[in-house]
Amino acid sequence: MVNPATGEEIARVPDASKADLDAAIAAARAAFPAWAATPIADRKAKALELAGAIFGQVEELKRILTAEQGMSHIDAEFEIGGAAEWLQGVSALDLPEAVNENSDKRISITRHVPLGVVGAIAP
Repeated sequence: MVNPATGEEIARVPDASKADLDAAIAAARAAFPAWAATPIADRKAKALELAGAIFGQVEELKRILTAEQGMSHIDAEFEIGGAAEWLQGVSALDLPEAVNENSDKRISITRHVPLGVVGAIAP
């Protein structure tokens, strides 16, 4: 990894192999049932905890982002703060159930439930 501002090598990182990807997916799938069974209040608390951890490491994260991407400290702080604030926002969301029908013949309820492992490719 090269600091784009200086051209200096700041770290060496391995390329992930297909086996690495498969292991990460297997670990995520193994962890999913316990996470899905975790009450929403506990998941919200974890999001807040992570936000607090990010806010608590702004200086270190800012240094890493600046070296890694060549961005200014102001931009790095903005990006870091945005991530932590997003987590705070997520922790404030509720997952209400909507009763679509509740009759003698049937009941229909819409619930928001964890879907499982997803993947994303991001720069």
